[in-house]
Amino acid sequence: MKRSVALVIETSNEYARGLLRGILRYQQEHEKWTIDLPEQHRGADPPRWLRTYSGHGIIARIETKSIARAVRATQLPAVDVSSAREVPNIPWVETDDTKIAQLAVRHFLEKGFRHLAFCGESSFNWSRWRRDAFVAEAKKVGINPLVFDVDDDSSGTTWPHARRRLMRWIAELPEPCGLMAAYDSLARRLVDLCVQVSRPVPESVAILGVDDDPLLCQLATPPLSSVIPDSEGAGYAAAEQLDAIMSGKKIQRLKTLLPPLGIATRQSTDTLAVDDQNISKAAHYILAHACDGIQVGDVVEQTKLTRRTLETRFKKVLNKTPHELITITRLSKAERLLRETTLTLDQIAARCGLEYPEYLSVLFRKHRNMTPGEYRQQHRQ
Repeated sequence: MKRSVALVIETSNEYARGLLRGILRYQQEHEKWTIDLPEQHRGADPPRWLRTYSGHGIIARIETKSIARAVRATQLPAVDVSSAREVPNIPWVETDDTKIAQLAVRHFLEKGFRHLAFCGESSFNWSRWRRDAFVAEAKKVGINPLVFDVDDDSSGTTWPHARRRLMRWIAELPEPCGLMAAYDSLARRLVDLCVQVSRPVPESVAILGVDDDPLLCQLATPPLSSVIPDSEGAGYAAAEQLDAIMSGKKIQRLKTLLPPLGIATRQSTDTLAVDDQNISKAAHYILAHACDGIQVGDVVEQTKLTRRTLETRFKKVLNKTPHELITITRLSKAERLLRETTLTLDQIAARCGLEYPEYLSVLFRKHRNMTPGEYRQQHRQ
């Protein structure tokens, strides 16, 4: 007999939908469960039937005390996929917020930024954890990042007041600055506010979100770069743990944290913060034309430097050669096209400036240790 499992997970945001995809994948592979999934928005009260649910287990985003009480009332095996920790004595599966923030800092450092900032909401554990890890990682390299907390307002007023404070804060950020937002929806707001205070994105302020929500990221102007959490992996791991508990097995650890899958780089961070004018010109030429099939010789022609001098100074300033930046830029575009389109591998190779489609496979095996097809399967929304 199949077991019945209740999923108290909203469908209104990309992270939660990723959890559901992971749970669905586990169910499709094992065919053990029937699923009860109520329509739920984030923070909503639990469905009335949950307290008297007669199924076999629950996977829930336990983000409120009312959901916590309802889950406890069932006395059923349960796994929590929220960071709120309202029921601390049950298995908890989440993405690793420390590694998400560390990846964000490295992303900005690789692009030459020496001024960093973070914007979040301290009412959420995951936002505080990302903030603290971002600050700690930046300080390791001698950078003291600026921090803005949308919730930090003693007057308790709403978004319009916070918006005015945030606009003033953005206007006063050093230039150029790499700014991490705790999540994509907030990052999209930051992009809009930068326009209003005449801080061009990404040239003056480069903005990075988290969750890689394809609609939010692509509807932003310019399109938004975002950290890709392994939400589907978290959903799969939660399903695996619940299945083990329902089968009478003992869970060895209550906390499971999954590292991010990478960064979906789009235009909002597609820049380089470089003081050396010749290197800046060369680097921005690569960003603009790497997928046009250019070679290092074409980059040299954009400067007044010899090839050796260019490569030496380029390596010193950006810690990579012009050839490496061309490769990274092509790889980044190929990854985006694999995630967001149904283009064939031949079409993607052509759009990335690769002369032969086989080069695309070589690129992915060397830099991602997988084929383009495997990457697409892993990252498709």
